[in-house]
Amino acid sequence: MDVLGDISLPETVRTVAVYGGTFDPPTRAHVTMPQAVVDAIGADWLLVIPAAASPFKPGGAHATNAQRQRMLELAFEEQPCTTITAMELLRGGASYTVDTLRSLHQRFPEITFRLIIGADQATSFHRWREADSIIALAEPAVMLRGIDGADALIASMKPHWDADAIARWRSRVVYVPRIDASSTEARALLGLPGADEFRLEELLSAPVLAYIREEGLYGSPH
Repeated sequence: MDVLGDISLPETVRTVAVYGGTFDPPTRAHVTMPQAVVDAIGADWLLVIPAAASPFKPGGAHATNAQRQRMLELAFEEQPCTTITAMELLRGGASYTVDTLRSLHQRFPEITFRLIIGADQATSFHRWREADSIIALAEPAVMLRGIDGADALIASMKPHWDADAIARWRSRVVYVPRIDASSTEARALLGLPGADEFRLEELLSAPVLAYIREEGLYGSPH
């Protein structure tokens, strides 16, 4: 795992999967599910990008940028062929995916990029800034947990895309393992006295959990 601001990739890399988010905190699902997508689409590398400020989360993150970056380093420390970049944190302001992808194309014009998103993000993708441009820059790969739900996902998208686009969206679905681990649940548990340790260990890797407690994040006691 590399952690870089000025991104450098091996010369042999031809396809890179881009995975962004708030990661507040990064859970086991944030590590396992994108790796399943990387394997499924045959990408050579995973690029993980913490957002400075998500346009869809106006309240901002609970942890600082530096803390979220460090937690990602710990979460992905055992993952090969992975780079965590602070490019959006360094850019600051609202983190628009289209801006990030344009920067990546300028830096690596010879590389094919794929954008990993969740099913919930696919449902609202029509609201993303320059959605069609994003698709042209990095065709999405949509994480769908388990083998159920594809029909419901596509049905939710039909009001916003024409028939040809819907067919392409269906082809972008990638089935990933069901991992019940959300940042919202992790934050809630960490703020409770006598939190369920077994559940916290299911949600968060040991290094991430230890760091959270060292920093006293999310109401967790030092």
